[in-house]
Amino acid sequence: MREMDWRVATWNVRTMLAPGKMKEVTSEILRYKLDIVALQEIRWQGGGQIDKKEFSLLYSGPENRTGYGGTGFFITAEMRKKLLNFEPISERMCMIRLKGRFRNVTIISVYAPTEDADEQAKEDFYDVLTNKMDQIGQHDMVLVLGDLNAQVGRESAVRTVAGNFSLHDESNNNGFLLAQFAESNRLVIKSTSFPHKRIHLGTWKVPGSEVVNQIDHVLVSARHASGVLDVRTMRGPNCDSDHFLVRAVVRFRLANIRKERGIRRCKWDIDKLQVDDERQIFQNNWKGSLCRITWKG
Repeated sequence: MREMDWRVATWNVRTMLAPGKMKEVTSEILRYKLDIVALQEIRWQGGGQIDKKEFSLLYSGPENRTGYGGTGFFITAEMRKKLLNFEPISERMCMIRLKGRFRNVTIISVYAPTEDADEQAKEDFYDVLTNKMDQIGQHDMVLVLGDLNAQVGRESAVRTVAGNFSLHDESNNNGFLLAQFAESNRLVIKSTSFPHKRIHLGTWKVPGSEVVNQIDHVLVSARHASGVLDVRTMRGPNCDSDHFLVRAVVRFRLANIRKERGIRRCKWDIDKLQVDDERQIFQNNWKGSLCRITWKG
């Protein structure tokens, strides 16, 4: 089997409205040789696609110029060749589908309401996300990436979908909501499934303090969970955001096509069946074969 790895990431960049911010963000992504990055808080209005020589930016924002929210994707020029569809959903969500050799890959970039947000806003967010999950083909590998604003703990209640390596001992309300969503949609939270040092688990630095929480996550469909080889925080990339970039390594296995040696297939010369004598010989041999098969049975 041949193997191919995708370097996928999620990054809350805080804003891309500031002059030069798009160049700053894309330069950092290219420097770290990432293939696909789910982006949050782009804050651009509407939805669309910007194509450059080395990459494309796909974005989904509010209909009005609010300067709030916004999600999107950075994809390299190579990944652009695999792009089947981009769906801008809202300022909190967008989705891409990419062509794979044996299965297609659907990736959703999300920006969830904060822990202190209205409960109705949280419910609406997960209702829309669940609805989109229901529309995805059952054979697709699904990745949900983004700022979920969720602290997932190590409680036994969430362990089946979250693993044992969260930065936090206890889940907050958003953490339980995320775990419930994962279980209902047969997903696994891979960002809390690898034994990294604490410095490589925290994703968001609380403003004005040294406290770091883990609230940005990577989820994958359970049937393809083994394809995610690693998830960790990368502290090197910098775009003046209080969130760190979270990188995942996703592996796809590609089958080698092998030719069998020493085996030759016989081709029938069907033109001979147009000759009476040749056709009679064939019919006699065929009847004899059927008789032997019947006798052996």
